[in-house]
Amino acid sequence: MKKMLLIGFLSVGSSLMAQINFNKVALDVEFGANKAIRRQGEVLKGGFPHIGLGARYNVTNLFGFKAGLAYDGFRNGNKIDSLKIYSNYIKLDLQGTINFGNLFNITQWNKVGKKINFLGHIGPGIAFMTSPQSTELDKTLTLTTGMMFMYKVNSKLAIWGDAANVLNIQGDWGYDMKLSTLADRGIDKAHMNVALGVSYYLGDMAEHADWTPNMTGDAEAMAALKAKIEAAEKAMMDDDKDGVPNYLDQEPSSAANASVDTKGRTIKVEKVVDMDGDGVLDVNDFCPTIKGSTTANGCPDKDGDGVYDFADKCPNAAGLAIDGGCPVVNQKTKETLTKAMAGVQFDNGKATLIKKSTPILDEVAKVMLANPSYNLAINGHTDNAGDPAKNLQLSEDRAKAVKAYLMAKGVAEARLTPKGFGDSQPKVSNATAKGKATNRRVEFLVSFEQ
Repeated sequence: MKKMLLIGFLSVGSSLMAQINFNKVALDVEFGANKAIRRQGEVLKGGFPHIGLGARYNVTNLFGFKAGLAYDGFRNGNKIDSLKIYSNYIKLDLQGTINFGNLFNITQWNKVGKKINFLGHIGPGIAFMTSPQSTELDKTLTLTTGMMFMYKVNSKLAIWGDAANVLNIQGDWGYDMKLSTLADRGIDKAHMNVALGVSYYLGDMAEHADWTPNMTGDAEAMAALKAKIEAAEKAMMDDDKDGVPNYLDQEPSSAANASVDTKGRTIKVEKVVDMDGDGVLDVNDFCPTIKGSTTANGCPDKDGDGVYDFADKCPNAAGLAIDGGCPVVNQKTKETLTKAMAGVQFDNGKATLIKKSTPILDEVAKVMLANPSYNLAINGHTDNAGDPAKNLQLSEDRAKAVKAYLMAKGVAEARLTPKGFGDSQPKVSNATAKGKATNRRVEFLVSFEQ
């Protein structure tokens, strides 16, 4: 185990060392065009100018951040006045960046590849738009996504082209400052930017993170690392086939089929002892007085998942060690239960299921019938309107109503546990009607047969 960890540390360490010695800061400037693709109003769908300034900081040679300031001038759609700026748009944002060239080792392919890179970017911001034709100031939240194609000129300079999409959220006007978007305050405007730009790299290192691949180092250092890994691999081998790796084996030439201890030493016994009669010799039996399984080192493991019963949180259902021996709820089941949490509804102030709740409960019943090891906790909740004691009783009655429905579909009563919590566990604030609607809910939690 120690040698396996050593191999991992050597590999990770070499990668980390390769990512320390690079410049991390770049200054960007760009110029290009814009194209309104949603809520453009009377402005031209494509036009100039787009101008941007930015600063990037790389945390590693793969990931970083980009702060930017951009200006877009949207032009009048009237051919006579098409050279006039119709609206002035200014955006401030902070985006995350990912270096696809280094991530997929494009920058190591060949001489051409060492000068080509792809940088993705995405992040939120805020934008302000004004127009000479309007006294309004339109303020929106933004989400920008884009991809840069980069070409390295030298260690201090790179040129690039960028294509980006800008979504504007919660704005009041179209790009012409005439078209109101109050009726649609989601993603109310969107435009694209296409630009050419230049990056100038700051710092004293030989290269910037944009052009620092994942694995670097001189031949001598790589040869030394390779020798260490080979030595570790040799130590992990078991030359005498006794089940003990070489680095722990104090008797490296044990006889074939000999019984050995944890240090590879031959166990000399006059009589073979198997006290619990499970086929695992006591010397190798982790539970020598309890009959167990040969696949579980002599300990009980009823579900055969490799997790001993005394440590298995779900001893009757095969699962994974990392989950305490419990099965993993599959994604489809999770999706069904999530839909049920949002889809189960009742008559106002009553514990009577409304008709449109039954299809999703039918799906929950199918999941329970197909997975006999599943138990289901049915937790009822209300908002804070009305008397707390009545809310508690209502939530209890609604949980029982769901239980009764599932039982009618064939799910055993012993597998269903209804409980009401009233208004004691809100998911969100009850200050709004939307919040109260969210808090009026039934939650489903899967457990396993014990």
